[in-house]
Amino acid sequence: MNLAAVSDADRRSARLGSTIVIVAGALITAIFLPSEDAEGVFTAAAYGVGLALAAAMFIELQNGIRSLIRVDLLLIFALYGLTLTEFLFGQPTVNRMVSPELAQNGAYAVLVGFAGIAMGRLFVPLHDASSNFEAGELNASSVFFIFIVLAFLGYLHIFLAVNFDIFEAVRQMLLPRFSQSWSRGMYGDAAALLYEVGALINLIPPMSGLIFANAKQYSMAQKILVVIVLAFTAFYGFSSGTRNVFVTYVLTFTGVYLITKPQLTQRHALIFGSAMVVLLFVGITLMLQFRTVGLGQLASTTSSEAFYVDLNIVNIAQLTAVFPDLYGYLGLEIPINALVRPIPRVLWADKPTGLSVPIEAALGVQGLTLSCTYVGEAYMSGGLVAVLIASLIFGSAAEMWNRVGFNSGRPFMKIVYVSGFLCAAVSMRSMLSMFPLMLPTIALWIVGNLWLAGTPPTASPSIIDRQDR
Repeated sequence: MNLAAVSDADRRSARLGSTIVIVAGALITAIFLPSEDAEGVFTAAAYGVGLALAAAMFIELQNGIRSLIRVDLLLIFALYGLTLTEFLFGQPTVNRMVSPELAQNGAYAVLVGFAGIAMGRLFVPLHDASSNFEAGELNASSVFFIFIVLAFLGYLHIFLAVNFDIFEAVRQMLLPRFSQSWSRGMYGDAAALLYEVGALINLIPPMSGLIFANAKQYSMAQKILVVIVLAFTAFYGFSSGTRNVFVTYVLTFTGVYLITKPQLTQRHALIFGSAMVVLLFVGITLMLQFRTVGLGQLASTTSSEAFYVDLNIVNIAQLTAVFPDLYGYLGLEIPINALVRPIPRVLWADKPTGLSVPIEAALGVQGLTLSCTYVGEAYMSGGLVAVLIASLIFGSAAEMWNRVGFNSGRPFMKIVYVSGFLCAAVSMRSMLSMFPLMLPTIALWIVGNLWLAGTPPTASPSIIDRQDR
């Protein structure tokens, strides 16, 4: 997008300033971590990093509200949400799960992650790279046509599984996770190829955001159909109990809406953004209650007194006790498994089935699926050094992807840009899920280059625009 409104000097200054604040905040927090109990360690980390991120966002906000719609910031806040947010509300039970010493080790690993992502951004220059990614432009009719095609292909595997009975599909969405007839098997088969096409559902929210931001270009019938499909998609994501999916649905819809809305005012952005934050908080809170029993049992569930996510940082802390003392570091095994994961097993029967030492086996847990974020996976690969390297790579990759959005004047490329948010957010939870979620964005980019090449760009607001302030 056009950066005439804000100079590279302004962007560079804000990026450097926020990086210094985040790195300094992580370092100061690490120095002053308490040692009395695990809850105190994690709570100190949560407030220390939280204050640093708040100060960094104040610096970034000087370039306008649209400047905050960036992948690097999404990575940082996703990591914070997955590791530290729950300790803003207290979690006394962790004192029975991990010792203060291990809690400090886990906190150090997470703090290295924040500092590494922030510093990795500085490795990428801010010059225009739009020629590497630019595609053609869409008119309203083409946008709506692609929206319908995405919806049809995305939901095809679901409706085939229920013989196109929408009421049966809704009924099964109310069941516990992984019990739906369209759920993918562990290893997959030829039918799993159609399941993978279902990832196109992830593109429905950002496409909807573009349509709503430019609502005057569409007929009432088109807008009604978009509302129906978007509402069904929101229900599908919410009923799945998978919070990162629901969150990114909301974020990608909001992101595209804000960066493509003509004449966006600060007041409009704040009201719309606040409404989305409330929706996210309410949705996540409810999903925590029914994610194991299904949405249909929500009324019979009881809420927990504490705000609980996944205690990922506890898993990270526990991993520091077994790697490399009990199990040797896994080296490149995790990134290799992530890289080959999108390849269908029907095409490669001998594809690796998993890690030689899964996190559950390393922590002696059976019958449960544990997560430890990319920080834990990187630690399993090579300790704190691997955490730093992985974080620097994520930060650099995020800044490179930011250039796709910031250097394009075409609304279609904004959709491509924001469609990558799901992959980015989920990569913080696990590197193993990263590459499959790249496929819808790659598909959308291919459409832009093959179908739309050579068409002129249309007028479009910049992600950074001084009138947004």
